[in-house]
Amino acid sequence: MKEEKFKFAYASDLLIFGVDNRSNDNCRLLPNKYMSILLVKRKKEPFKDMWSLPGGFVEVIESSKDAAARILKKETNLTNVYLEQINTYDSVDRDPRGRVISTSYIALVDINKVGKLSNDAKWFDIKINKEKNNNTITLANNDEKMNISISKKLKSITTKEYEYKLEDNGKLSFDHGLIINKGIIELINKVNHTDIVFNLMPKEFTIGELKQVYELILGKKLINSAFRRVIANKIITTNKIVKRGGFRPSALVKYKEEK
Repeated sequence: MKEEKFKFAYASDLLIFGVDNRSNDNCRLLPNKYMSILLVKRKKEPFKDMWSLPGGFVEVIESSKDAAARILKKETNLTNVYLEQINTYDSVDRDPRGRVISTSYIALVDINKVGKLSNDAKWFDIKINKEKNNNTITLANNDEKMNISISKKLKSITTKEYEYKLEDNGKLSFDHGLIINKGIIELINKVNHTDIVFNLMPKEFTIGELKQVYELILGKKLINSAFRRVIANKIITTNKIVKRGGFRPSALVKYKEEK
């Protein structure tokens, strides 16, 4: 298939993150939670049959965020979900068809609300291994697995800012390994400093389930008492009780939205 060629184009790329539950072999424990990202297999050149982030060119009548929302609805049939601009990528050689500048966005969705995916779209579980000079991101599902390698170098001692370079793009197209690395870093930072995590939760949940999602994204275990203190002013306890796993019944809570 012949590649399309052009001089200049503007695109939006979308990192659609979601969290879901899966049964645990130990019935006394809560279901395991997994964080996933939605990828789409390309149907045409360049990079035909390789995986990419959902994305597309920005139309003349829309902003890059409008384009991202359009792409999100096309892939998940969801609207009115968390959507935020993360970064702009403008390397002159990032697309073999011509000069493409792309703005990336993070979307956080409840996977249980996502409709039937197209045949070329799949969720990939995310695992990240951070070392001093390298990040390795593993993306996997029942059919495929890939490792993305990103080298990093401290750019500024005062701001702790790093410079990242794509070493191995796995089975991904374009520079999407680099975009995913940046998206995960931004997600972790925002979970540490904002209430963004509640966009990954259903309307009502237990504190234990919320703690699982925090631990999943941050990649570390949290102390129960300290966690409860941190989130005490962020949640409202409902009058509903639920029993899950082998634990005693727990109260359902919901996010305390500021008026």
